[in-house]
Amino acid sequence: MFKKLLGCFAGLILSAAAYAEDTKIIAFEQVIQPSVEQLYKAQTAAVSPSAKIWSMVYIVTQANQAPDNTAMGLKLTPEGLLFKNEPAKKSDDLNFEGIQLARSKDYALSKYQDLADIIQEQTGKKITDAQVFDASRAHVYARVEDWVPDYNAKTAGLSIVLGPLQEMEVKGLYILIGEGEQPKDLAAIAKLNPMVKSQYGSETAEAKAEARSEFREARWMIFLVVIAMGIYLGWYRRT
Repeated sequence: MFKKLLGCFAGLILSAAAYAEDTKIIAFEQVIQPSVEQLYKAQTAAVSPSAKIWSMVYIVTQANQAPDNTAMGLKLTPEGLLFKNEPAKKSDDLNFEGIQLARSKDYALSKYQDLADIIQEQTGKKITDAQVFDASRAHVYARVEDWVPDYNAKTAGLSIVLGPLQEMEVKGLYILIGEGEQPKDLAAIAKLNPMVKSQYGSETAEAKAEARSEFREARWMIFLVVIAMGIYLGWYRRT
């Protein structure tokens, strides 16, 4: 019986190890204080046509004015990779108003500890966090994408060109390309994509709920003050 349990336990360990190896980081680049209109790329050798390829782009920005008056543009271009849902598409030009980008005082990519560990273990690179002088002005853009390898490609990569920017500075740019299973942290990071409506909607709903809660509390406090004043006046008249 003990041998069977030991064998089962060993099997579980081997299975877990095999699962962990399913996530492979094939390219990672990080740039602190990147320049506008300059091309930044994460690149690797050609991948198998049957490989499951995914990527993550993570950008930390700082707004110099109210988000309503800020904007960020960027161009994303794959090399040796095809957009899974639009294979004929060559690149993606994006423009966002600052108000569309997720505001986050906890903007550091390294906070995703599991992802940071995987990157360091497989590439030897430790995540360098962007520095924002006022965390209340920090915004994050993120995008997680699935890709189809181009059969005839000799290399595989993803390039980013930032700009134009309006009253906004990019403090950190991170490009990650992986193969196999996506690290679990990518599910949370994907929600920071302004194209995911639920992200903006959930923040709006949360803000509205918080405002309603504060209004109810204020109304309740006013009611208590009125009651207390009534009791005090009643007592004062008797005396």
